[in-house]
Amino acid sequence: MDFGLIASVFLIATSKAPLDTALLRTEPPTSLRAAFTVELTDGEAFREVRFDPRISDMNKRWDVVTAEGESAELDMAVTQWGSQVSPDGWLIPDDLRASMGGVVDAQDMGGLWTIEFEHQPSENDGPLDIWASEHLIGQSWLEPVTQQFVRVEYSAPEPFDGPNGGRVDAYHHTYILSPDPEYGVTFVSAYMVDVKGSFLTESLSRSYRARVTAIDFFFSSPVEEALFEATRKKDQPSNLRLVADKN
Repeated sequence: MDFGLIASVFLIATSKAPLDTALLRTEPPTSLRAAFTVELTDGEAFREVRFDPRISDMNKRWDVVTAEGESAELDMAVTQWGSQVSPDGWLIPDDLRASMGGVVDAQDMGGLWTIEFEHQPSENDGPLDIWASEHLIGQSWLEPVTQQFVRVEYSAPEPFDGPNGGRVDAYHHTYILSPDPEYGVTFVSAYMVDVKGSFLTESLSRSYRARVTAIDFFFSSPVEEALFEATRKKDQPSNLRLVADKN
């Protein structure tokens, strides 16, 4: 029996540091917005998109600046993202706390902790999200010293039947998370999705990649920024000392 391994595995509440601190960094106020550039590909086509909510003409805020190759599926994904009320909101993993629940399994790997959890439905989940969550296992990587998440993965441990005659043979979804040096929030800087399965008699295989190449966070008003900074300064002595203050 490996007593060292047993000692490194433990339970931790999502309300306790450093996990709570890391989660708080994924939960900025809705007044924090972002202009960004993102590259997307499915292996067949490539799209580069720029978004800036400060542009007065709403039709020009989501702008496909580069399009190479043809892919109806990739174009659908780009259109769906751009049709959101706040496309920059997709870069904030703010439902991670709800997805984890109250207590999770953790393992101390030295420089990183791995956090394993069963996805719990949140207010942001639709019917398909709730259905999928019943078959997926979540795992995140946390730096306990900086109290930052660096990665979140969802995977299916075994094949499962989907709705309307579909079947998923393999599913893997990875988010890469990065800290913003100015405000200390954690955002999704890249993601990868790989799905294999079938629908009726047709085999399906999808692979998507997205990478944020530039991002600029800002507040919707000076008042909102002042409130955020006041709260951050008040909480710093406890468990909200941000990475930006360490640099």
